[in-house]
Amino acid sequence: MKNLILVLLSFPLISQEIVNETINTQVESSQASAQLQIKIDELDVESKKIYFEYKDTLNEYNSLKSYDDQLSQIVNAQIIEMESINQQIDSLDDVNIDILPLLKRMIDALGKFISIDIPFLIDERTARVSDLDALIVRADITTAEKFRKIFEAYQLEAEFGKTIEAYQGYLTLDGAELAVDYFRLGRLGLFYRTPDGKDTGYWDASSKDWNHQGSSLDSKLKSALDIANRQSPPNFITLPLKPITQ
Repeated sequence: MKNLILVLLSFPLISQEIVNETINTQVESSQASAQLQIKIDELDVESKKIYFEYKDTLNEYNSLKSYDDQLSQIVNAQIIEMESINQQIDSLDDVNIDILPLLKRMIDALGKFISIDIPFLIDERTARVSDLDALIVRADITTAEKFRKIFEAYQLEAEFGKTIEAYQGYLTLDGAELAVDYFRLGRLGLFYRTPDGKDTGYWDASSKDWNHQGSSLDSKLKSALDIANRQSPPNFITLPLKPITQ
């Protein structure tokens, strides 16, 4: 009986311990759950961060791949263009074999023409031909540029036949070198006059020499020079011209 009473007296103590242990277990479980939830939240944040980094990396990869594809197309196009240029260069080499001798013949023909033409601006024109001769053998000048320069020289010579011109120069007369004013009437005539008008004359194409007229052409040449120098309005010019032979 005594033992039974002791057991009954100790039962509330045992129950309280069980309750306390249960409460502690629940508290510990709640704390563990809270810590686990914090860990889960952290992992969720980390996983989202990794996901967005993956998305950014994927987008960057797609952009780089698109750019790389464009570069590949550009490089391929440049390779094709280079091949085309090389083919054109090879064809130009073949063309140059034919065109350069033609250009040389054009220069020689121009030089010969100047030598038999009336002798106006003779130093300037022959120097231009010499420059073309030097130009045609230069490797740093393209064939197109050489042709352009020669064509310009031909155009300039062609213009001389349609214009009048006055310029100053020198002429040897009776062993003395005189300063004169030249007057060119197209390619029909070339005349000279000294500043004082005492000596005048014109180029005789048939004899390839100057025909000296003393002062007989003074007034006519002075009028022609004034017109050419735009010191007088355009007017009729009366100067001796030899008939053109057929």
